Parts: sequence; C-alpha cells; structure tokens
Amino acid sequence: MDADPLYNVKQLFYQFDPSACIQEATSRAPTPSDPLSLARAIYAARAHLALSPPAPSAARAVLAPFLEADTPATPAAPAARAVTALAAYVEGSDKAARVDEVRDAVIEYEAEGADAGVEGENDERLEGAARVAAATVFILEGENEEAVATLTEGKGKTDLECLALLVQLLLSLDRRDLAQATYNTAKRIGNDSLLVQAIEAWIGLKTGARPLHQSYYFYEELYQLPAGRTLPVLASHAAAHLLLGHVDEAKADIADAAGREGGATDADVLAVGTSAGLEGYAEKLQASAPAHPFAVDLREKSSAFDEAAAKFAIAA
Repeated sequence: MDADPLYNVKQLFYQFDPSACIQEATSRAPTPSDPLSLARAIYAARAHLALSPPAPSAARAVLAPFLEADTPATPAAPAARAVTALAAYVEGSDKAARVDEVRDAVIEYEAEGADAGVEGENDERLEGAARVAAATVFILEGENEEAVATLTEGKGKTDLECLALLVQLLLSLDRRDLAQATYNTAKRIGNDSLLVQAIEAWIGLKTGARPLHQSYYFYEELYQLPAGRTLPVLASHAAAHLLLGHVDEAKADIADAAGREGGATDADVLAVGTSAGLEGYAEKLQASAPAHPFAVDLREKSSAFDEAAAKFAIAA
C-alpha cells in the first residue's frame, strides 16, 4: 500500500494541533491544478477554523488561489467552495447564502456524471472534506437530519472524517447505540487510524466505566507529546480526569489551558472549568460563548430552577 502523502498533515489535525497542521500543510506553494495541493490547503483552512478563536479570513485566504478561476467554463472544485462557505458562515457572512452554497457543493458530487471541474476532484478525500464542511454548517443551523444524510451518502459512507463527525452528532443527540455502530464501521475501515482512536475516546467520555479509562489513556498519550498540550487536548484531558473523580488534576489542566493563548476565552476550556466548580467560569462561559451547548443547558436549567423556586416563595 502506498504511503498517504497527507499523513503528517492529518496526524497533526487529528492530534488537535491546528497551528502545527497549518505550518505543515502550507509548507509547499499551492498548485491550483493539483488535487493533492487542494487537499493540503483544505486541511490548512479547516485548521484555521479550529483555532481559538477561529480565523475564518485566513481560512478563506488559503483557499483563494483555488477559487480564482471559478467561472462557468472552469468551475472551482466543489470541496474548495464548500470549505470557503463554511469559513464565511463562521465569520457570520449571510449565513442563509452559505447554507445554499454548501448544499450545492454536495449536490455536485451526487449528480450523476457531474463534471467536478478539476482533475482528480472525485478523489475520495475531497468529497469527504466537502461533506464534512456542509454537514458542519447544517449542524450549526440545527438541520440534523440533513447533516446525517450528507454524512452517510456517497463517499461519506466510507470516509473516516464523515464517520467521525457523525459520531459527534449522534453523541450530542444521546444516541450512543448508533454512535457505537458508526464507530464499528470506522474501525473496519481504518483500525489503526488516530481518528478512529479519537472516536473511541469520545464514546468513552459519554459512556463512562471501563471505556472512560480508555478515553483517559488516549488523551494522556496526546498530553505527553512534545507539543501535545493544546487547548482541545487540555480540555479533553481535564474532562476525563473530572469524570474519573480526579478533580484536582482536572483543575490543574484547566489552569494550564487558561494561561495559554486563547485559553481564557476558549468555550470548551470554560465549560470543563465550570463543571469542575472553578469560580467565575460559568459567567465567563456565558459571556464568551453563549451559544455553546453547555452554556445553553446551564441557562435552561437555571431558568427552570428559578421558575420552580418561585412556586415555593414565602409570602412577605
């Protein structure tokens, strides 16, 4: 089997190290006519969006060379347009139009005999990237059914990144049974993949018991890498510690994360810090990331508590 030319880029992306991923993916000059060059640019763009805070303008700039010749006669690759639309969506630019753009990009792959516009565009990695970008927008829009359909059709059925995002969505919907089934599919496709190990860790955090220990070991391995203590790793490592009852260790991880660039306002860091009972973190989470699922859940529970408490208020 030939070595994957994107192996190093993927590993850094899956290790939750977006800065290193950007550096590796952009170490070569872009070649708009080369699908492999586009694939590297797409990872760089997605890594820019994974920064804390995200850098959507930088993501769009990375893909700009691949969109310059976007005309009816020479259309740009759908994958490039889909990820660019995701970046614009994150930036807040006409979100309804961005939803249509990612939907159109996926339709191009699904259209029978569609001309992809760039030699090699039907390469599985590019269709998978387009589907992940589109599904991400659909999830953010609350269109979960369309996201599931996008991730389970075409090349999405066998693309590990599509399966990984599907697992995250299913876990958020409390469908651990379907998430486990999706993980089993991913394991058959790429048993040794770091991404498959990450999927197993996500399920373990949701499941608890013995799988939780496997999750902790996964994040501990990343934590011990020379540059492994990124914000996502520290937040996940802290979450595993917290679920195992290691409160002091979890707080130490959060303190470490909060002292790093972007850590004081990172939504996941603040969410885990809130769960660990750190003073002021709940307020910081509501201020910095009010749309974060944990922040929304806190507000809903606080409102429900206040409503229930009012019923038992003692009259003056």
